[in-house]
Amino acid sequence: MKFPKKKKSIYSTFIILISFSIFVTAKLTFTSTKKALSNNKSKQNTEKVTIKQGDILTSTLSNTRLSSKDSLEIIKELKKLLNVNHCMPGDFYEILYDSETGKWKDFRYYPPGVSYYLITKISDNNRIKIEKKELATATKNRKAQGTIYSSLWAAMTSKNVPLKIIHSFADIFAWKIDFLTDTKQGDSFKIIYEVKEVNKKNTKLPLKIIAAQYKTSSKTYNAFYFKTKNSKNGNYFNENAKSLRSAFLKSPLQFKIISSYFTTSRFHPILKYSRPHLGIDYAAPKGTPVSSVGDGVIIKAQYDKGGFGNLVIIKHVNGYETYYGHLSKYGKDIKKGAKVVQGQTIGYVGSTGLATGPHLDFRIKHNGEFLNFLKMKRPFQTTLTKEDKKKFKEKIQSFLNEFEKQ
Repeated sequence: MKFPKKKKSIYSTFIILISFSIFVTAKLTFTSTKKALSNNKSKQNTEKVTIKQGDILTSTLSNTRLSSKDSLEIIKELKKLLNVNHCMPGDFYEILYDSETGKWKDFRYYPPGVSYYLITKISDNNRIKIEKKELATATKNRKAQGTIYSSLWAAMTSKNVPLKIIHSFADIFAWKIDFLTDTKQGDSFKIIYEVKEVNKKNTKLPLKIIAAQYKTSSKTYNAFYFKTKNSKNGNYFNENAKSLRSAFLKSPLQFKIISSYFTTSRFHPILKYSRPHLGIDYAAPKGTPVSSVGDGVIIKAQYDKGGFGNLVIIKHVNGYETYYGHLSKYGKDIKKGAKVVQGQTIGYVGSTGLATGPHLDFRIKHNGEFLNFLKMKRPFQTTLTKEDKKKFKEKIQSFLNEFEKQ
């Protein structure tokens, strides 16, 4: 079929335009596809695996892009710093691959807490090394308040207060309130505590309480954390800068019965005559742990021929000494010159020396004079200087205002 020259020219131009349009469309489609594939490839450069209940780390690695040889090398290196048999559900790891070669270059294992383990392949000699590193964190304050209907535990857990903070709250006020017996319906609590946010793990680690309040129908108890310039650790004080913790525990052991009290004249069951008994006898089963009632230094830990049997004497600050007699054996590392802290096990109940049965003969002396432990006024564990009191008062004012507002 023949076209007139004019029509033929129009037809040719039309064909050229159609061809150009197809070329441009194809080019754009190819570029878009290539970009999508590139992005998809980039996304696939990291594998993330979360440990589930019943998982074994070595088995989970077999389901990744790692070769068997690479998996074995990584496990071998990881064992240097981590017990790979005790990986917990919720732990996770990431494998980073080289976008060009497809080979792994970084392996990162994230257990609970702020630490993680980084295994890196050294390109120069193809060797690998492991390091323990810290994740970036941010410390923030959290607040909670509630009313007691059945127990402090129930009230706090209903407000999502972490377990560690609940225990700390009970411990802080332990010298003022017995939360097992003294709580009443209608009591209330307010609390401000610190958490450490670990963004990579999307977790919040509870740190410590910085301000707390417990209110009954008749009294309000406050506690504020304060660290002096010269102290290693902080302590808790009420709004009047008085320490909430006594320098001495209420008793050196649990699960006990007082079988003999402090007296200036007691008939001795073995010696068969009356003499002073300047301590407290706590009857308890043999082997019951005995704790130091306060921080101090051991000045004696040996058998006493005067009747105490296995005896520990601890020197405390401000002229106090405590005696622990008739022990069946001593605690770990308990020897003369050793430092002990309040609540540390220093021995176990026994019947060594002049004793008719297993019990602890506990005594306390102040400036050379024995005192009745059950009636003595216990000193505060920490006191603040005039300068520290001023700083403390300034610091807690904002917390007091906060408690008033809530």
